Amino acid sequence: MDSTRLALAALAVPLALAAAAPPGHAEQARVFQADLGPLSGSGARGSATMALDGDLLTVEITTGGMTADQPHLQHLRFGGRDTCPPPQAAGDGALSTAELVPYTGDIQVSLTTEGDTGPQSALAVTRMPAADAGGTLSYRRAFRVPDRVAVALEAGRVTIVQYGVDVNGNGRYDSDAGLSDLDPSLYAEATFPATCGQVKPVPQGGTSAGEGGAAGADPRLLGLGALLIAAAGGALAWGRRLRRGR
Repeated sequence: MDSTRLALAALAVPLALAAAAPPGHAEQARVFQADLGPLSGSGARGSATMALDGDLLTVEITTGGMTADQPHLQHLRFGGRDTCPPPQAAGDGALSTAELVPYTGDIQVSLTTEGDTGPQSALAVTRMPAADAGGTLSYRRAFRVPDRVAVALEAGRVTIVQYGVDVNGNGRYDSDAGLSDLDPSLYAEATFPATCGQVKPVPQGGTSAGEGGAAGADPRLLGLGALLIAAAGGALAWGRRLRRGR
């Protein structure tokens, strides 16, 4: 799933939300991008774009090849080597959390669909996105993050990890691979890491060609970041108006 498809998907953001965003929000936002590659033999691939405006983080992810019609845990991690694990990290083919953590570090943000986004929601399966019947997972949400997350994003230390691998190919998570090392009430298949991507700042600014900066940036990603932050700002403004009208 490349950045072009992700950028096209962002065009569906309602223009009304963008119009409602406070002036200057898009210009203030920092944009980040990650290409998600397969882990545990999942074959899944995707792309993520984020926009950070102050402490407001807007995240959009599209991943193909996930286990269809099943929920998928997904997290932002840092605090280890701050990189995705190499293929050889999984001794038996399916990567365990113990094998993952030295590379990605611990869970810092839970990419839930609603409610809390802290590490305490890491296993909130009922609040995680599900892949559709074709195995495509689509996610978009805006939420507040603590300073340590913003600092790690700017430093390029954050990884995105998605989970859920149907090892035996029967179309669902079951006990054939045992129980999860994170929570014995979950099947191991539900918590096997499926994708990982390093989150990198999209260069911006006046740097000349050959020296990084905007010369190397994909303008579609910069435009998408502006759309994401405008939509998030508009949604928050609309929510405040509704509350004042009550």
